[in-house]
Amino acid sequence: MTFAQQGFFSPELDTFRHAIRSTQPTKSWFDFALDLNLIGFDLLRQAKTAEAENALFTMHGLFVRAHQSFQAALILAERGLISDARTVLRGGFEGAIAIQALGNDPGFVQCLIDAHHIDQRKMARLILNHPRYRSEYTPAEIAIMQNVVDEVDAMEAPPNPRLQDIVWANVADKHCPDLYLPLYRSFSGDGTHTTIKSINRFTITDGNMQEVGFRVAPDGEGTVEVLAAACLLFFWAADPFAASVNRPDVPAALQRELARFGTMPGAFPGKNQPPIMPAET
Repeated sequence: MTFAQQGFFSPELDTFRHAIRSTQPTKSWFDFALDLNLIGFDLLRQAKTAEAENALFTMHGLFVRAHQSFQAALILAERGLISDARTVLRGGFEGAIAIQALGNDPGFVQCLIDAHHIDQRKMARLILNHPRYRSEYTPAEIAIMQNVVDEVDAMEAPPNPRLQDIVWANVADKHCPDLYLPLYRSFSGDGTHTTIKSINRFTITDGNMQEVGFRVAPDGEGTVEVLAAACLLFFWAADPFAASVNRPDVPAALQRELARFGTMPGAFPGKNQPPIMPAET
C-alpha cells in the first residue's frame, strides 16, 4: 500500500530510508553515528555499577536512556520524521546535563530524588483536588495518594528546608553551559514545545513565502542538523560516564571521534569554530 494510504507504515518508506542512508552527505553522518553507537554498546556491555553507589547507579541509568534517545533519533531521522527526532533529542540533552552534573558532583543525585518527591506530591494533589478525577479512584487508592502527600509534606517540616525542584538552566550553567543554549534550548523551541517555529516545519511555502500547503510525507530537510546533534548528545553523555566507570580507553576514543566530527560535511553550517563539546580530560 502507498504512503497516501498508510503513511509512515507504508513499504514505500523503505525507498526514502535507503536514499537517506546511501546518499551524501547523510550517508557519512549515519556511518559516523553508527561508529559511535558501537562505542556506546561496548561501554554498556562492560560497565558495572553497584546499586548502593547512588550517584553512579543513577548515571548508569541516565546513560542507558541517553544512548537509546541517540538511537531513536537516528531511526526517526532515516524515516524523515525530523521534528520527532528533535523532540527525542531534547529529552536526551536533559539527561546529558544530569550526567554532566553527576560526574562533577555526586550529591546531585539528591536533587533528582527531591524532584521526584515533588512530582509525586504534585500528581497526587492534582487528583485529590479534582472531584472528577478523584471519583475514579477507590478509597484505598485515595488513601495511598494522601499518604504520598503527607510523607512529602513531612520531609519539609521545620527545621527541614523546602524541597527544591530542578531548574535545568541553572544546572547547565553550573556544570555544562555550552550544552544548554546551543542544544537544549534550540531543541526545546523547535522540537519539544508547540511554537510557530516548530509548526513551520510542516508548512510548504511558495516563492513569495506564502504558505500553500502542509508536509505530510517523509522530509529530509534538517537531517544533517539532527544527526550532528545526536552525535553531540552521545559525546556529552558518554564522556563522563566512561570516566566514572573507569574506562579510560573510551574518552580517548571519543577524542579521536571528536576530531573526526569536525571534518564532517555540514557540521558547522555558516560557522568556523570547533565543536561545542566537553573539554578534553
